Amino acid sequence: MTTNPEHIKDKAEGAALVAGGTAAGAGASAVVGGMGLVGGFGGVAVGIAPVAAAGAVVGSAAYGVKKAIEEQDATALGAAAGGVAAGAGVAATVGGMGLAVGGTAVAIGTAPVVAAGAVVGLAAYGLNKLFNK
Repeated sequence: MTTNPEHIKDKAEGAALVAGGTAAGAGASAVVGGMGLVGGFGGVAVGIAPVAAAGAVVGSAAYGVKKAIEEQDATALGAAAGGVAAGAGVAATVGGMGLAVGGTAVAIGTAPVVAAGAVVGLAAYGLNKLFNK
């Protein structure tokens, strides 16, 4: 295993982005309060754990984007495209959804689900960069 200072700095930076995203997600959930996802499948409560996990995904995606730009690695585009395809599949399968927050609901169409898929693809790329060197 390589123990040069740059390698350690990269790992610490990635871990900080993932931890920061997790903390931001947990904080957002604490501020917003009770949420729910509603759709043709019924309704599901969304507590602090899924929102914190979403924050971790965003943090690892941010690390992936940073590494892709630094290394000029075009494979990140493939990861994002795979996520887009998966998001489009989920949107087509599940159909219309909404996010219920504070007594109101906001529609979730295809575009946000596809964008979330791209973020998940970039998060997978970021985790790959974080753990494989």
